[in-house]
Amino acid sequence: MAVYQIAIVKLTNRTPEFMEYVKLSAELLKKFDSEYIIRGPAESVLEGDVFKGASVVVSKWPSLEKAKEFWNSEEYQKKIKPLRANTGIYDIGLFNEPPK
Repeated sequence: MAVYQIAIVKLTNRTPEFMEYVKLSAELLKKFDSEYIIRGPAESVLEGDVFKGASVVVSKWPSLEKAKEFWNSEEYQKKIKPLRANTGIYDIGLFNEPPK
């Protein structure tokens, strides 16, 4: 069953390192058989404040195990994730695909 990783990101400091994070995380994501579904700010906020000034990143994974394997990988945790340090507020969760 597919799993979706959803991140709500309030970027406060767009550094050159953050731009490298964006590039490298996308490359690594592909190696784990994932793809981006959404990556950016809302075109229009219809209600509430959560999405104001925030970007949303939704990626689709073939399984919960694959998503966790990416997240816990040494390459992500030690090489890529530190590039986004002190760049914003990140709320990230994994969600099961709804039953059909």
